[in-house]
Amino acid sequence: MFVVYRRCIFCDKLFIFKKVFAANTALPTNKPPEFYIMSNNTYLQIGRMFFAISMFAIGIVHLVTGNFPTGLLPVTATYSGKIVLVYANGIALILAGILVASKKYTYQGASLAAVIWLIWLLIFHLPQLAMTYNSPFEWTPTFEVAMLFGGALVLMGLTAQPQKSRYKLTMIGSYIVGVSILVFAVLHLIFLQFITTLLLPWMPFKLFWAYLVMIAFFAAAISILTRIWLRLSTTLLGLMFFTWFWTLHIPLVVTHYKVEPQWTSIAVVLGASGVAFLITASTFNRLKY
Repeated sequence: MFVVYRRCIFCDKLFIFKKVFAANTALPTNKPPEFYIMSNNTYLQIGRMFFAISMFAIGIVHLVTGNFPTGLLPVTATYSGKIVLVYANGIALILAGILVASKKYTYQGASLAAVIWLIWLLIFHLPQLAMTYNSPFEWTPTFEVAMLFGGALVLMGLTAQPQKSRYKLTMIGSYIVGVSILVFAVLHLIFLQFITTLLLPWMPFKLFWAYLVMIAFFAAAISILTRIWLRLSTTLLGLMFFTWFWTLHIPLVVTHYKVEPQWTSIAVVLGASGVAFLITASTFNRLKY
């Protein structure tokens, strides 16, 4: 009798703990605890701000250089009115970043970013890739743009009103991001030795890190495309991109602050981290926005 009574008290305490834990994480209690570190709303806010800063920074690069970012939008041809298009694209991205950061107009900002990246994907990158598919230099910027487009769709889905349209947007955006990550993984596999040259000189075991990133990309892509362990994989993917931001890209920007591609790269990698966290936020539907 005493043993049964103690077990009942333990069960009650465990039940209360589960309720408090679920309330604090804003997650439904009928879902398995895959990676309960932060609530969906926290992931949403972090991902939203990273994405906003990325859009704003890429827009600033347009205005400061008077040209398209060479690593992301390699438009080398000179034509009449190019500078107008450069400034228009830069201002539009800055506006998108401000709207996304404003929270009240996040959906509008994400929609604007999605339109911008979709236009560039359709009229420039995909035709260019079709003509130069043997060149590795077009695959990376094409799918960086695709990843940002997919991230914008996910953010639209997370903030859409009414909520009925949320699922389709987040799913489509997630799959586009998953395909992009898969392409990055394949590129790492094909050009593994070249990847090691991109690391900082003081970093030891360069080949090991190149292999590790390649495996991480493959694992994250498979997880995103199959929806298996999605919360765990996208959280780790976001942390990996954010680690690159601090350990690789900030030192490169500091030492090469006059080189435009370094500024573009650091903005893209922060945006990629934000996109991963946005997908994490989309894994459950209990969002307060």
